[in-house]
Amino acid sequence: MRRRWRRGLSDPWRRYLAAGLAVAVVLGLGLVFGTRVYAIRRTEADLRALRTQDGAVNKEILDLRRRLAEAGLPHVVEREARTKLRWGFPDEERIVILRR
Repeated sequence: MRRRWRRGLSDPWRRYLAAGLAVAVVLGLGLVFGTRVYAIRRTEADLRALRTQDGAVNKEILDLRRRLAEAGLPHVVEREARTKLRWGFPDEERIVILRR
């Protein structure tokens, strides 16, 4: 009894094709999940940096609120006027020393 002739690839080529297809699928899945892991790690690093920055901003906000609360006190107003505006009372004399 004779076998009928079949069209298509021979038996070893089918194995190579199946192995190549399996390798392509594994590499594709690795690429997809690898990029997801990379994106997750990068997002976690960004989140850590933002939390650090958030802590610094919250400290600055608390400091500014403290300074605002004491801004109306007379000794604070006097200190700021003397240092920043270089003001003084009329009966005070200011001595300026110039270096050469």
